[in-house]
Amino acid sequence: MPDPVLHTEHLTLRPLTAALAADLLTASSSTANSFTGGAAEGFPSDDDAHVLRAVLADGPDARGAFVLEFDGRAVGTAGSAGVPSPQGDQEIGFGLVPAARNRGLGTEAVAAVAAHLERGDGVRRLTAEVLPGNLASLRLLRRLGFIDIDGGTGGRVLLARAAPGQPAVPGRTVSPSRIVGRHVC
Repeated sequence: MPDPVLHTEHLTLRPLTAALAADLLTASSSTANSFTGGAAEGFPSDDDAHVLRAVLADGPDARGAFVLEFDGRAVGTAGSAGVPSPQGDQEIGFGLVPAARNRGLGTEAVAAVAAHLERGDGVRRLTAEVLPGNLASLRLLRRLGFIDIDGGTGGRVLLARAAPGQPAVPGRTVSPSRIVGRHVC
């Protein structure tokens, strides 16, 4: 079953299909045909392009990835990073172009995508790996109920939150003094 279009107060989250991914990879910021306002400056970022290429590779089987639309322009991507693990862990990822940051859009996008992914078959918890210097993303995830757990790779911080109806995720409490810095997703 295809992913639905998700709506938040300020965003439309369009499911990424192979056709949409191809359009966004080949269009310039002013000619992204699928969006009335094109793509925001800086879209797609390197991380967005990685997501778009993965969707192209998955073809019609692509699920769980969304392009974020704000004021008719593509401003980022959010969604699952692969399929759930056998233990029910579903990784989530997200990113916004610089012009779309510091407006609460990342929080809106991650909250909507998280709620969507948590309804997926076999999803027990959501996880996210974040570089330790990416304080804005760490704050965003912690604000949405993710907690630090052991197991990050490559020096990254691993966070998790239990899906509704699942047991709480054991983790570490993070002192508020560690939640500082500029908001950059």
